[in-house]
This record gives sequence, C-alpha cells and structure tokens, in this order.
Amino acid sequence: MIGSLTGNTIGNYRIDREIGEGGMSHVYVGRTVAATDVLPEDYQVVLKVMSDELAGDLTARKRFIKEASILSKLRHRYITRFYEFINNADGAVLVMEFVEGTPVDVLLSERGALPVNDAINTAQCLLEALVYAHGKGIVHRDIKPANLIREASGVVKVTDFGIAKIKEGAGTPGSTVLTKSGFLLGTPHYMSPEQIREPKDAGAKSDVYSAGVVLYEMLTGALPFNSRSLPKLIDAIYRGEKQPPSALRPEVGKELEQIVIKAMQPRADQRYETAREFFEALEEYTARQPIGITARHAAAPPEPPPPPAVEAAKHWALVNVKPEANEKHAILGDSVMVGRDRTCSIVLAHPAVSRRHARITLGGAAPVLEDLQSANGTYVNNARIERAVLKPGDIVRFGADPSCSYVLRDH
Repeated sequence: MIGSLTGNTIGNYRIDREIGEGGMSHVYVGRTVAATDVLPEDYQVVLKVMSDELAGDLTARKRFIKEASILSKLRHRYITRFYEFINNADGAVLVMEFVEGTPVDVLLSERGALPVNDAINTAQCLLEALVYAHGKGIVHRDIKPANLIREASGVVKVTDFGIAKIKEGAGTPGSTVLTKSGFLLGTPHYMSPEQIREPKDAGAKSDVYSAGVVLYEMLTGALPFNSRSLPKLIDAIYRGEKQPPSALRPEVGKELEQIVIKAMQPRADQRYETAREFFEALEEYTARQPIGITARHAAAPPEPPPPPAVEAAKHWALVNVKPEANEKHAILGDSVMVGRDRTCSIVLAHPAVSRRHARITLGGAAPVLEDLQSANGTYVNNARIERAVLKPGDIVRFGADPSCSYVLRDH
C-alpha cells in the first residue's frame, strides 16, 4: 500500500477518494465491488488504512486490532457501524459505515456557536452513544467535535474509537500516556484531568467530562481552555478555571450553564455519575422550557396555510408503519401529548423519544403537530418540523429511529 490508494482495490472494496489523514492512518471513501452477506454491490463505505511506514510496527498493528475488536462489539444508531477488518502483511484496514454529513468541528469553524437546541440535540445523541458504549465496558477517550458527524436530519454519529479502551484491558500496552513522538494520546483540550495525569484511570466519567467540553464549545463557539502553552493549558484544566458559558453567550441561561459546569468538574466525584444522568439533566431542562419558544429565540415561523376543508367529525390515529408491529394510537381529545413520560396520552417507550416530545392539537379541521423542543426532533415525511398541519397518509417520526414512525389514518 504505497502512496495514494485512489483507484485501487483492497479486498472487496474499490477506493474512490481520500477524505482524511492521521498519524497512523489514511481514510478513504470506497465502494463494494461485489455483494456480500452483509453489504450490497456498489455500497459506499469508509476505509481506515494503516500508514505504509507503520505496516511493520507491532504496536501500531495491535492498536488497529484493538480498535477492530472494540468496534465489533458496538451496534448503535448513534455510532458509526463497523463492517470488516482486513489484516495482512501489507497492513491493516478497518471498513466502516459511510455517514453523509458534516463533522461538528467543521460546523463550529463555519458557523461559530450552534443554536442552543441544536447543541443540546447533538450532546444528547453523543450521550446516548456513550451510555451504550459504557454499558459494554468501553470508554471512548477521544470525544471531540471532529469525531462527531452530523447528518442533515440532525442525527449525530460518534466515530473513531482508535484510542478507546475496554475495562478489562486497561493495563495492556497502548494505554500509555505518550505516543512515540511524545504527544499526549488524545486531544488535550477535551481531556479530563485524570486522563491527562494517568490515561489508564480514564473511565466513563472522563467521557462525561469530554462531552461537557464539547457542549460548552457548541454553546459558546469557544473552547473553555485554550492556552497555546501546553503546561498552562494542562494547569487550567486541572484547576477548572474557565469563563462561564453565559459570559460568552448571554442566551445560555443559568440552568443550562450549571448542567455544563457540573459535567466539567475537574474532580470526577463532583461530576454526573454517568452519561445517562447527564443526558437526563439535559432532557429535564428542555422539558421545562416554554412550549413553542425555541431556545435560540428565533423569530416564530410563519403560520402554515389553512388546510383544505375536511369533515370535522373525523377520528384520527397514528399507526406504526410496520404492520407486524401491530401498534396503533388513537388521537383522543383536543390536545394530545406524545412522549416517554407515563403522563402522556400517547406513551412511546423508545429511548430516543423525549419525555414530552410533541403535542397534537385537534382544534381545527385537521390535526396540528408541534415539536416540544425534543432532543432528537419530530419529522413529517422525513422533514424535521417545529409545527405542521397533518393530512391523512403523512408519515410522522418521533426521534431519529425509524421504529418510531407512524402513518396518520382517519376513519
């Protein structure tokens, strides 16, 4: 594997173009040459190829093998999927899902701070992925905006488990603090104090800390610690000395600010106990916000045009798009709440659904659907909405998971 691989074939994959380069690898987009048991023909994938100069490096190869082992354990809607590991004399290749989207670090560099709702949604996708990975005993250890890819729908996927660790493997080679070139293993600006001091001590709470830094940056457009001097940077991280988010962006309220600050406490015992606790703090925060007022304080969208006249006496229901699910929810009353909370009229137990996710109002001739600042969005016919007038046959999805998709029926 010498030079650029564009146009070449590795295994069952034809290389189309290079999209990135790191210290240990080159990253390409390619396509399958033939159909397999897992993938169809001409299916787009990402290939992470070990750099030529490291092909004979035993430690580098072990890291690739370790990453493949970790990725093979992960199957989650917010984590890029792993397909295959190719390991031969020429090098090693990880074959993974191609995500059509934009890395969050690119969004931040192009736009600055994200709208508050978007920042919270991104953080919650990340935290759901961490809840799952931590449940498998896997700690990412390199959470940062560059490792989050945001699709046009708003769904965010976590990638690059290259320096992740499995709990039972914490003492193995590759858990050392320095690479051969003497740099910290990881990105210092997002690392917890304990990860900087001793990487093998970087557990699940270290990922919680890094997620807090990412949320801080998405809300403010700035890093909490950004000294050009590495010793000064590390000292600031140890002390936890940073400007509160509201000082950089007054739009960030004190309640949201306290959630971010708690996640970023320099002492691990003062942070959220788990990624799930951090997620739920954000969900409870959004649930307490005034309905119909977005956190970004944007101008209200124009009222949708009045729906065509229909019979006012119709009865409405949401029916799961998969007939085998045998799931139907009647829309009864003038105002119907949809969410995970048991007090909702329509209860959906899926974790991607917020406690108070959306509201359906029957005051007019047709139902009106309103998103309630949900973490993962409400969609009508695959378009994310804040408010929409529904008509029979519309496909409504609550959150990012297709299993929460329903067709509106009238009868």
